[in-house]
Amino acid sequence: MQQCPRRSVLGGIGATMAAAVAGSTVAATDERATTASTTTDTTFDDLLAYLPSSIAQDSMVLTATNYDRLLEADQPHDPFPNVGTLDLEAEDISKSVHATSYTEEFTHPLKILAGPKLEVDTKSRETDSGLEYEFADFDDDDAVAGTDGDVIIVAADAETIDAAIDSNAEEADRLLDDESTLDAGLSAFEDSDARTVQIGDEQLMAPGEMDATPTYLSHAQTVLDVDTIEMSVGLEFEDESDITDELIESLEAEFAYAATTDEPTVDIDGTFVSTTVERDLAAERAVRDHDSPGHLRVDREIDFDDDYLEIELGRGDPTPVEDLTFEVGDEEYDRDIWADGHGKLEEGDTIVMDMDDVEPNLSIRLHHDHELGSSGSGTSLLSHFQFTSELDVDTGELVVTYLDDFPLDGDRVHLAAYDERPRYRPDEDAPEPRTTTQPWQGEELTEGTTATLDGIEPGDEIIVGWDGIEPSDGISNLRARPPGSARFEYDYENRTVEATLEFGERQPHAKPGVTAEANGDDETDTDDTERPADDYELLIDDEPAATQWADEYDTVSSGTTVKIDGVDVGTEIEVVWAGTDARIGWTRVRPSVQLEYDDGTVEHVGGDPLPASELTADVWTDADRFEMELADEIDGTFEKGETFTVDSDSVTTDTAANDEADELEFGEIREISLQYDAHRIGFVLPDR
Repeated sequence: MQQCPRRSVLGGIGATMAAAVAGSTVAATDERATTASTTTDTTFDDLLAYLPSSIAQDSMVLTATNYDRLLEADQPHDPFPNVGTLDLEAEDISKSVHATSYTEEFTHPLKILAGPKLEVDTKSRETDSGLEYEFADFDDDDAVAGTDGDVIIVAADAETIDAAIDSNAEEADRLLDDESTLDAGLSAFEDSDARTVQIGDEQLMAPGEMDATPTYLSHAQTVLDVDTIEMSVGLEFEDESDITDELIESLEAEFAYAATTDEPTVDIDGTFVSTTVERDLAAERAVRDHDSPGHLRVDREIDFDDDYLEIELGRGDPTPVEDLTFEVGDEEYDRDIWADGHGKLEEGDTIVMDMDDVEPNLSIRLHHDHELGSSGSGTSLLSHFQFTSELDVDTGELVVTYLDDFPLDGDRVHLAAYDERPRYRPDEDAPEPRTTTQPWQGEELTEGTTATLDGIEPGDEIIVGWDGIEPSDGISNLRARPPGSARFEYDYENRTVEATLEFGERQPHAKPGVTAEANGDDETDTDDTERPADDYELLIDDEPAATQWADEYDTVSSGTTVKIDGVDVGTEIEVVWAGTDARIGWTRVRPSVQLEYDDGTVEHVGGDPLPASELTADVWTDADRFEMELADEIDGTFEKGETFTVDSDSVTTDTAANDEADELEFGEIREISLQYDAHRIGFVLPDR
């Protein structure tokens, strides 16, 4: 796995603040000097002195971080200073302290940053005790900032910054002097490089369930060397009896997903319980660099006469099989079978399972257990079978027909109808099925087997489930389609659309060089079906169109057309079944152009004539993607017979997707698509 880059540039709410090497100094009217200065040691006293008692809350978190120290360790992901409103270079921030309140709402009442300097327009401001500092107010952000030359202070209001300046100069009460619990929590793991203490019971970040709320919860990290960080968790309670066996077990499991040099142990000192482990960064990097075996692949055509099913691994570095677990249907499978004699597995190897264990919609998964927990890859076997359905809208009967030749046990096949598409992972608000049934109990499904569902409405979603009716049980999904389909023809020049209804069996089609949306719905082998015109409603951008079939006809049949005027490019047009809004057909109108390519020349061979000034050609090559403005190639109208040239001379590095490349690399053309007002209206594939 690729590691994240070292400290990246911080983003901010606005671009009104930046870090620089120069700043303003603080001056007191009584010529008193400030009492703190920034350092790079492992203590935070210099920053904690800025915390005034006025920010105290019943539920709050204090976090102190020494980024310079943490960066001495080679972590997979480096610490990222969260400075919110400020737009700073991350490398400039050496240490920070920030307070978070949970009492009434989630807020950050105060942040103290050491290292960067404030380089924005500021004005001098004076605290109640007469101390002056530089202050910045941002009209577009709910934050203000100040600096005394040593640190940057960020708060929600100027009064909090005043209090912070006074607190540092001992002209106001300090938070840790008045709140001994916070002070004890920050001191629980002395000399640590990152510390967090939390008090109160709001959003408590505690390990596991607890019978009592701790007086405080403390987390700490200490860099021991480039490959080792000591990690600690501690909780202080009012009574020793609050330290339960369940809590101890939770603490022992706290670092289950970290690579540690030893198993964690729990220490109890009166009412304080803690655990400390050493995090093995070298082991973590090795795990992240290792590609676990996975991407399970099975041939589409399974030969059920074989003794075993072969499952190929599509990825993976060599991994001992004893570190791997193969699950079939959420149960661990016999390694003596699936490993098939392998000592290690890697990309291209195969594992096997007994063919007698293969059944529809069977989940299989290969797990790799490692120092960071586990990773896995899985798939489902025989998860899709062919069914078709036909709805009689007048009776509400839906006939479901099985089309595959694989025999299915009817006792395990379910049908469920929903009035909307159910969620794949349903929750308590998920829709209930309109109806459910097991119509094939006691029989075997073979090709052509049918069943009938009653009470079905147009647009209902049908799940054919194996051993259940949830989406995850589905082996086929059907839709109760109302009769008819819709075809659309757009006249770009006159801005009109003709919407035509067709009845009969749909046949998929696509015109070459034209987008799917421009093609409209599928082609239809028409029949003599006739329906009341008011069964169908025409919508334009989700609103009823001014012209409807019922305005002009009593009944509709194949070829019945209505015309809509004044339709702009990009307009969405939809035909629905009036009773349930089930979709019959849909399009987003746009012009269309057919293109041909010949040795670097693209020709307009059919479709709408369009102003070249409105067109952009996207040129995809095996090296990059380029944009060409057709106005630079063609004067006036791009119409049938007009051509433009696509080669390395017609593009520049400025028009490439990778516009930071030093040299232009054009490569071999793979596709050219034409864009009108951000809509794709035609394309050509030179190699086809």
